[in-house]
Amino acid sequence: METLLLRAALAPSLVLLASVVARRLGPRRGGQLLGAPTNTGPFLALTWLAAGPAAVASAAHGTVTGTLVVACFCVVYARVAPARRPAWTLALALLGAAAAGLTGTLCDNVWVSAGLTLAVVVAGLLTWPAASSNAGRTSPPRTWEIPARMLLSGVTVVAALCAGAALGPFVGGVLSSVPVLLSVMGTSVHRTAGAPAAVDMMRGALTSAAGTLAFLLVLCLAPAHLGPAAAFLLALAALVAADALLRLGIARATRPRRERLGRPASTHAAG
Repeated sequence: METLLLRAALAPSLVLLASVVARRLGPRRGGQLLGAPTNTGPFLALTWLAAGPAAVASAAHGTVTGTLVVACFCVVYARVAPARRPAWTLALALLGAAAAGLTGTLCDNVWVSAGLTLAVVVAGLLTWPAASSNAGRTSPPRTWEIPARMLLSGVTVVAALCAGAALGPFVGGVLSSVPVLLSVMGTSVHRTAGAPAAVDMMRGALTSAAGTLAFLLVLCLAPAHLGPAAAFLLALAALVAADALLRLGIARATRPRRERLGRPASTHAAG
C-alpha cells in the first residue's frame, strides 16, 4: 500500500517538475529528469524495505528491461516526430517500445537486456537527427493541460503498479519504468512547441539512460549484506560515473576531425 500511495503521488509530481524544468531550462533538461531513475528509485527502495534484496534484484532486472523500452521509445519518437503529428508519432514509438519490451522479457537475461540497452543508447546518440532550424509553431500550454498531464500519469502508473503487484516483482519492475511520463510530456511538448523541442526532450531522456542502467545493475547484483543504504549509495555513484563516461565518449566520437588533430574549429557541436 505504501508503494502504491508513493508512486501515485510521485508520478504527477514528476510531471509537474518536468514541465517547470522544460519551460525554464529547455526540453532537454526536462527529458534528462524523466530519463533518470527518479521514478524507479523510490519504487525499488520501498521494495527492498518491504520484501528484501531478492525481490529488489528481480524488480531491478525488470527495470533494466524497462530501460531498454524507454531507450527504444526515445529513438523511434525522435526519428518519426519531424514527419508525423504527435498522435501518430506516439503510436509508432509505443509500437517500437513494445517490441523492445517483448525482446527483453523473452531473453530473460539481465546482461543481454543491459547490452541491448547500451547499444541502443550509443547508436541512437551517435546517429541522432540533426537539429532543425525550424522551431515550428509554439503555443502556450492551456490552463488545464498540466493538471491533465498529472492526472493521466497518476492513473496510468497506478494501473501499472496494480498489474505488477499481481504478476510479480520482475513484471512490476518492467511496468514501473515504462515511458508513461515521457509519453505524456513528449506529446504535449510536440503539440505546443513543435517537433524539434520534442526531439530534444527525447535526446535528454536517452542521455540519462546509461546512468539509469548502471544504477539498476548495481541494485540487481548488490550482495544482500550491503544493506539498502550502502547499495543505493553505490548505485548512485555508478549512475554518476556512467553518465560522465557516456557524455565524454559521445563528445569525443562526434568531435570534428580537425579538432581531434588539434586544429582550431570554426564551429563547436554541443554534446
